[in-house]
Amino acid sequence: MDSRFKENPERTFDLVLKVKCQASENEDPVVLWKFPEDFGDQEVLNSVPKFCFPFDIERVSQNQVGQHFTFVLTDIESKQRFGFCRLTSGGKVCLCILSYLPWFEVYYKLLNTLADYLAKEQENDSNDLLKSLYSHPVPKANALVSLSVNQEMIFTSEQVLKKQPCLVSHSYFITPDLTGLPTIPESRNLTEYFVAVDVNNMLQLYASMLHERRIIITSSKLSTLTACVHASAALLYPMYWQHIYIPVLPPHLLDYCCAPMPYLIGVHLSLIERVKSRSLEDVVLLNVDTNTLETPFNDLNNLPGEVVSALKNKLKKQSTATGDGVAKAFLRAQAALFGSYRDALRYRPGEPITFCENSFVKHRSSTTKQFLETAVNLQLFKQFIDGRLSKLNAGRGFSDVFEEEITAGGFCGGNSRSYQQWMHTVKKGGALINTAMTKATPAVKTAYKFAKNQARQGIKEVKSKLKHKESEEEYGTCSAGAVQTVPIYTSHYEKRTSSEKRRLAQTRFNQHLSNQDFALDEDDDDEMERTSKLSSEDSEEASAYFYDSDGSGETGIIPQHQGEMDLLGEILDTLSTHSSDQGKLSGAKSLDFFRTSQMHLVRATLLCSAAVLMIKQSGTSARMTVSSMGSNSLHHQGSKFLLVA
Repeated sequence: MDSRFKENPERTFDLVLKVKCQASENEDPVVLWKFPEDFGDQEVLNSVPKFCFPFDIERVSQNQVGQHFTFVLTDIESKQRFGFCRLTSGGKVCLCILSYLPWFEVYYKLLNTLADYLAKEQENDSNDLLKSLYSHPVPKANALVSLSVNQEMIFTSEQVLKKQPCLVSHSYFITPDLTGLPTIPESRNLTEYFVAVDVNNMLQLYASMLHERRIIITSSKLSTLTACVHASAALLYPMYWQHIYIPVLPPHLLDYCCAPMPYLIGVHLSLIERVKSRSLEDVVLLNVDTNTLETPFNDLNNLPGEVVSALKNKLKKQSTATGDGVAKAFLRAQAALFGSYRDALRYRPGEPITFCENSFVKHRSSTTKQFLETAVNLQLFKQFIDGRLSKLNAGRGFSDVFEEEITAGGFCGGNSRSYQQWMHTVKKGGALINTAMTKATPAVKTAYKFAKNQARQGIKEVKSKLKHKESEEEYGTCSAGAVQTVPIYTSHYEKRTSSEKRRLAQTRFNQHLSNQDFALDEDDDDEMERTSKLSSEDSEEASAYFYDSDGSGETGIIPQHQGEMDLLGEILDTLSTHSSDQGKLSGAKSLDFFRTSQMHLVRATLLCSAAVLMIKQSGTSARMTVSSMGSNSLHHQGSKFLLVA
């Protein structure tokens, strides 16, 4: 659960209420009208009216008229349902729209339209308007929607509306794009927050939220109060506040401020003295009206100084005051703090992708390391990582403005191309097609040239012995264990001939490779970090070696591009053998035919080819282990090669 927003809600809104408060807060508010009339969730009908007057009604009324504010209810799946409100009639009546969509500006505009209808006693028009919106599916992002009173909803463009203004009979809106960053002045919440709270207090509050403190924000204006709560939480993106979240607290829930767990709560100023009387401890309190913040912690100093300094300078620039400047400044800070999570992702063939906390924390500056050691235990970070892993292991992948910022700012060890190539390997519903081509080093290329020239001299003698075999066999290489079969590998672009129907034996070399670029220790984080990332050069070659299963037990190999070395193909063209038994491999018996003076040449040739065509393969393919490869062989530990026998 990385996001608290519900995906693909069924309707644009679930309920609209007109609620009247009583003279005393001890009496429950009364529902005067609702839409739809057949709404039957009694629990919602009982709880929503109590959130419509979140202040001391005996002390405050007139100055709240016309104000918009938003409360939040949390459903059984921990998803947020928003209550968008507007006070009318001297603060005694509240209009409320309940929806899973965080469309603040859209619903505030709709509330104004409904308030005008009700003030003119045009209830039929208000009902028609609501029916028009309620009966249609949720429009896509950035759609311009025109509402009419005849139960029709027109989807059009802004250019069309300028040419035909008659289409806008009552109200229209543009559906928000929730994947983008909030902008000023378009985002009402962020605009009010940036205007009401100075930069230093914004930084203090940001640091307190990253430490998951108990936080109370107070103001005498409901619109400013809930805007500050929503905006401060939104600036944590791509993370989400995972604890108690109440943008405005009604009087009957004041005891929530005594909760021992982290929370982010908005309290109207008329109720703050009653909250303080509850002997609060270790609470961060931001008074928006006086622009003061009280905290017993030193959270801001616990953040890396360079990150705080860069964020502060960015927020104080005049150019940041409009557009997505504020949101992007905080996004960059988040990327600087947490962007290296990519380098701590671990994957092994046939296993789910995991996150290594030790690798994430180490190799950082002392201040950053100290903060991250605390951050990895935070719920907001854990849920963020769980959400990323869930998408990767489901094969969906992800791409958002946070990942773009990580790449643009260079906040991870890998580059953009290698990361995109890595992302390409996790697809097909969680089947980790974890295939990588390792570029041949000069030493391997030299060994190849030597082995190729020398092997040709021994090929004829080997073929002569093979021709005198009484029955044709497929060859496998083994040390002591049994040899098993693997699926036949064929080409996508040409039919297989009988000479091409050779079994591929998957071989694991349990020895060390002298070249450190190929070294892989399964139990060592540093080695795993090196092998879990593709270099930019590796990425270019790896794209030609991804396998795609057709479900029939056969796997296609994507052909090599012109100009690439086809070492194994060249050798096997001269070692062509025919097998009458495609289902079995023979082990020790077939090795007898290679016990010639040229034995080491053939071994070197096959090893050279295998080294260049090294493939890390996922799945449960059959494995054959070679324990001794001779004095001229390359030593490799933990990597898998595919040899054609």
